Amino acid sequence: MTPAGFVVAFAALFWGLGGAIWLLKRRSYTLRQVPQFFMDLLGFPVELAQSVWGRGGVPYALLLPNMLIFGFFTFLPVILNFYVSFTGGASISLFDRPWVGWEKYGEIFNCESIFTPKTCTNPGYNFWTGMFNTLWFAAIQVPILCVVALITALVVNQNIKGRGFWRAMFFYPVMLSPVVIANIWNWVLHRKGALNASIGEAREAMTGLAGLSGFDMVATVLFAVILLIVSERTLRGNDGPSASWAGVFGALLALLVYWAQPLSLIGMGGFGWLGLALGAGLYWVVSSGQSAARLVVIGAGILCVALLLAIQFDSVFSFGRYRPINWLVTPNTGWPFFWLVFVFCWSHMGFYMLILLAGLQAIPRDLYEAAKMDATKPFRAFYRITLPLVMPTLTVVLVLSLIRSFQIFDEVYLLTGGGPGRETFMVVQNIYEVAFSNDHPDYGQAAAGSILMAVVIAVFTFFQLWITRRQSDL
Repeated sequence: MTPAGFVVAFAALFWGLGGAIWLLKRRSYTLRQVPQFFMDLLGFPVELAQSVWGRGGVPYALLLPNMLIFGFFTFLPVILNFYVSFTGGASISLFDRPWVGWEKYGEIFNCESIFTPKTCTNPGYNFWTGMFNTLWFAAIQVPILCVVALITALVVNQNIKGRGFWRAMFFYPVMLSPVVIANIWNWVLHRKGALNASIGEAREAMTGLAGLSGFDMVATVLFAVILLIVSERTLRGNDGPSASWAGVFGALLALLVYWAQPLSLIGMGGFGWLGLALGAGLYWVVSSGQSAARLVVIGAGILCVALLLAIQFDSVFSFGRYRPINWLVTPNTGWPFFWLVFVFCWSHMGFYMLILLAGLQAIPRDLYEAAKMDATKPFRAFYRITLPLVMPTLTVVLVLSLIRSFQIFDEVYLLTGGGPGRETFMVVQNIYEVAFSNDHPDYGQAAAGSILMAVVIAVFTFFQLWITRRQSDL
């Protein structure tokens, strides 16, 4: 019998035989009370705990098995991992591993500068490359994930049609295995995948339309009609311009500036940033309830008309032949890193949306009704009511998403394998490869790397909590 089987058999024997003896000594049962006897036997551990520790000690007694399991499978491995980081050798047995002290940590820090991994030895180069890639991933992914989850929670918290369906749809990717998610997106993103096929077909269709007579004029009129509808919807708000339609108007303005390239007349670039700045400025003026919001929207409409007249459609719609892109393996393009951030946000956003949704539903509705009676703008109500009251929940989401971003492994390993080169090589993948993928596994170095990663996560987490607590105290 295995040790686990022996423990289970002993527990069953103690519960069944010991419980029966303990109950029969304290009370007598008739034949009709046999069902009651078995029910009392089922609750025997609770009665035993109450008789030993009293009524106040029962909750702690009930928590004891869970704490034992949690400690055995969580705290004990952490302690053993810390010990292994000070040992060497290739054996997995603790008693066969010689004590080497800080040697494994020294191999990781053996660099002229840790901020330049190329100056490190091989262990340090791999570790610090993975660490800085992970930090960069967390710096980009965590804010995007939190903002998207908050916006989604705000939308599905409204009284909209099919609200339950949309909540389920946004949460559905969370229930999928990371392996399934990686395979789905690998099918979409590889060279002959669905994304390249869709872009190629759309490009061929647009190129065919571009060859038709009068397409330039049709495209201009079509875009002008869309702008006219959006601008009219923006200006038709009851209490001033609509913030939601202003967001759509700003996006169209940014796209139009990028197409028209007005700065090219003076030999300058930066059309994308100029368009984003103009679109974001338009949205901010409207959403913040500025007095000149209506004039700004009208001015943006006049600017769009001028840009439409300036666009050279021959160059814009000359698509040419589309060549499929290796989204996940093309180096020095940023696409592999971008798609990792996108896939990670897509697959985990629903979980954090659900947490934020619970925080939003805990806000009293009376506050919004009072703000509506005072004719408060939606943006101001969000900034003054929703955001401060949901901030504790948002802090939990920030901490959880930060920790989860440092633990990213499955998606990276299956989508890019850390490539191309070392562009998406993360610190957890380095720990895994050092411990399990090498011909000569180095468990000590892998344990040292995991300890250093845990320290970095703890520093960022405590700093984030300290900042949040300080803001709440002000």
